[in-house]
Amino acid sequence: MEGKMFSENAKTVLLSRHGAGIVSEYKLSPEQELILRSLETNKEAEVRVVGQLGSEGDSYTYGVAFLNQNIDFWGIEFPPVSLSEKIANSVLLQCASCKARELVEQSDLESDVYIVNEGIVRHCKSCGTSTHWKKAEDEAGSPIGAQELEPAAPAPAEEEPEPDFRPALRAENRRKHVRTKVNFKGCVRSFAAGDDIVTCEDISRGGLRFRSRKTYAVKADIEVAAPYSPGSPNIFVRGKIAYVQEVPGEKYFRYGVAYAKA
Repeated sequence: MEGKMFSENAKTVLLSRHGAGIVSEYKLSPEQELILRSLETNKEAEVRVVGQLGSEGDSYTYGVAFLNQNIDFWGIEFPPVSLSEKIANSVLLQCASCKARELVEQSDLESDVYIVNEGIVRHCKSCGTSTHWKKAEDEAGSPIGAQELEPAAPAPAEEEPEPDFRPALRAENRRKHVRTKVNFKGCVRSFAAGDDIVTCEDISRGGLRFRSRKTYAVKADIEVAAPYSPGSPNIFVRGKIAYVQEVPGEKYFRYGVAYAKA
């Protein structure tokens, strides 16, 4: 959760076609991406943290899901999902931030995390970041079931969104580069501005977003270390400014950085 690299021998408490339940000594953030390696087969797979399932002492249990849903990581033939199970796992969720709604067919892991936490963290297309989702409610505050959606009138056509900085960074592959909200210091290094200590807002495998009072041009080459600790060894990686947004009423700019491809 602090953005540090780590490696540990973890234990599984649940195996699923979609991922696993793992026990870790580290505090992890929902939507965070990890690499899971089997000590028996040395097979590796990229996973994302769905959410926390429980804790005991200094250990935490998390549900993690494979990014590649077609991978056969465990070498186990799981029974097919029945139609009744699919219907039972379908739920109308609502974003706590923008109130957007989506009918979601949750996996067994997502369903477990949702039940334990009475909600789940997932990516919101409208907000452009990961937000907290709960079961949608009607005007009276009662949960809406999936079966109630069928007779509902079709949703009105969405208005064309105003030009926005968010799609520029995520257009290549939204699902692969899921953003995780952060709040730590970073250092942006450039020939023109030197070292600039900035505040990072979110980060993903493909880049990050930060805010600064200094001005950077789109496509400007930079180096960035995030998180950054003054006086400690820091790793800088190359990147480009992907977008610039002036925040109305504030004296700073919001920037998106795309890491340079090796």
